[in-house]
Order: sequence, then C-alpha cells, then structure tokens
Amino acid sequence: MDSIAPQGSKPTFGGLRPATGTSFALIGQLPVLFSEYAQELFELTDVAAFIWCSMQDEVSLETIRDRLIDRGLSATGARQTLRDALNQWLRAGLLVPHIDAADFAFTALIGLRPLEVRASDAGVLDLLKSLFVSTAAPASKAEATFTVHRFGDSSILMHDGRMILHCSLKELAPSFRAYAVKHLLLAAGARDVIFHAAAVTSGDRGMLISAPPGVGKSTITMHLLHAGLRFATDDIVFIAPDGSIRGAPFAPTLKSGAWPLIGDFRPDLFSVPSHDRFDGKAVRYLDVGSNLHKGAMRASWFIFLERTTRCAPPVLEELSALETLKRIVGASYASHGKLTSDGFGMLKNMVSRTRSFVLHYTEAEEAVDKLLELCDGKL
Repeated sequence: MDSIAPQGSKPTFGGLRPATGTSFALIGQLPVLFSEYAQELFELTDVAAFIWCSMQDEVSLETIRDRLIDRGLSATGARQTLRDALNQWLRAGLLVPHIDAADFAFTALIGLRPLEVRASDAGVLDLLKSLFVSTAAPASKAEATFTVHRFGDSSILMHDGRMILHCSLKELAPSFRAYAVKHLLLAAGARDVIFHAAAVTSGDRGMLISAPPGVGKSTITMHLLHAGLRFATDDIVFIAPDGSIRGAPFAPTLKSGAWPLIGDFRPDLFSVPSHDRFDGKAVRYLDVGSNLHKGAMRASWFIFLERTTRCAPPVLEELSALETLKRIVGASYASHGKLTSDGFGMLKNMVSRTRSFVLHYTEAEEAVDKLLELCDGKL
C-alpha cells in the first residue's frame, strides 16, 4: 500500500462527510476506499478518486462540478457524475449525512445511561421516539449519541459518529432497538440479573410475566394495563443485588397477531406505523406513558404463561420454590453472559418472598380476570 489519507480531520461537504473508519489509499496505482464498517475495499475510477480527494481537501461540490467540466465533461455530465458518485458512496456507507441542528432530537434513558438521538427530519425522529415509553428534550449529559438520516426509503444510523446500520425505514426502529439492547442495555449493570419477562404493578406490588415468544405475553400485559395496572417493562427485567427490579425503557412491542385483540380497547394502535422486524414479523409500538410505573419495584408474583388450545377456563397452578427457581434460571443471565452464584443467591431470597404460578389459558381476557383475582387477594 503506497499511501493512506490521514483520518484525523473529517470535513463536511454539502451536508455529507466521510464515515468514521473510511480510508482512501493507493494500492500500486489503483485508488481504493476501505470501509472499516463493511470490512471491504471499493475500487474507484480516476474520476471518482478525483471527486473523493477533492472533497477530502474541503473543496465545495459546486467547485468540484466546475473542475469536472474543465476536465472535459459537459455540464449535464458533470452534475450526473457527481450525483452518481455521492449516491453510491451513501448506499455503501462510505459517506454519511452530517446533522448539526438539534431541531429533530430527543434524549432517553437506556438503563441508567442517557442517550441522545438526532434525526434528519421529524418523520424519522418519530419512528425512533415511538420505541420509548418516555423521552425528553436534548440534554448536555448524553453518554451516547445516535444520528439517523433518511436516504430515499432507507436510513443510515450512526453511533458516536460511526455508521452501525444501513437499513430501510421500515426496519429502522426494530433494528435500532435490537442494537440498543445488545450494546447499551445488556452491557450495563454487571451485578444485575437479567430476566426475560414483562412487568406490571398493582399498587406497590410487582408482577413478572414470563413466556416464550408467541405465547401472548404482550397481549396479556396490555389487557392488564387496560384493567388499571401500571407498566414497567415489556420484555426485559433487571434485578439488582438488593432484589429491587427495574424495567427496560421500551414501549410494548405488539406483533400483527395481537393487533385485533388490542385494537378493541386501544384503537389508536392502528394509527401508529408498523415496522418490519429482522425475523420477518410486522410490529407496532404502543404509547403507554400514561400507565407508566416510575422507579424500582419489588416482585410479589411470578407468572409463567402456557397457552392451550383446548378452550378450557384459565387455571393458576402454584409452583414450589424449587420449580420457580428452575424456570427463572432458565430465562435469566448476567450482562457478562452467565448467572453467578451471588445472582443465584439473590434469586433464591427473592423467590422465598413471592408466590409463583403457571397460568394455563386459552383466551387472554379470561386469563387477565384470573390474574386480577390474584392481585385482589382472592386466590
């Protein structure tokens, strides 16, 4: 490799800038771009190399166009050549939009970490705001900054200046949520036990609801909120060493199969956009801010859902402490990937202070009635 352009300065040109981790180099006499994000080399024509190097020298796009005309291109050809190069580099993630203004921005908490999200327009911003139960105006203490820009019907997402996602707008919100869970939420609180469950509260008592995907956890949760309980989390629970519990900050994720069931009492569900998840499922995120439980809570009940197809009345089967621990351990881990002996000891103590059940059910509304009886002390 004969030469590499320095990466210390990242000038902007026409609202665009080289993505972090993009390097220009000459290999022999062939100009190439290396993308750290894509782990790929992109060969350049002589004209494309001229455009890139001109932009590296902070030459305006108008001046680059004029210089292309001086090199023999027609005015129309120069504009089209420049436009084609920029579009190709944007699609490949070699260029990213530069967003300075905070007109379209918000902050939210991931665990206890504040993050800031900036977007190129209000529509894109709303797609990401819908993920969170609570957001606020931009603040100066964000620990992570995300910027997202619309590019036709696709989007480019950056984390602290580095491109992390290039996906369609329909995939943006679920993809961002998956990234935030993996890289921010689950990486924090090394001593916490992470339990896959929804959580609601009745007064000062918490109910944790665990189930495999597709069993109806989110549907049951939404019915409980409709009955007056408060929302803590839809999918991820953090249990601290002292036994206190807090939920992830995300709004409930409702798959298409649940829409008719929830839409009867939340018709606003059908006015929010649908999104395409990585597993092919269409999902919507529903605002539950008015039902939000704020702060930590204590668990009074563990509920493990098992849906049947026999059209039988719902049955609550009480579990022993040992069977409860087996189920919790099977759905729990720590942020470093393993449940420690200290974490197990904390779970054992917590289980000794709670009641645990398997809820066998067919219809969500009947199942919720049974859980409300439990909350009211009738069972």
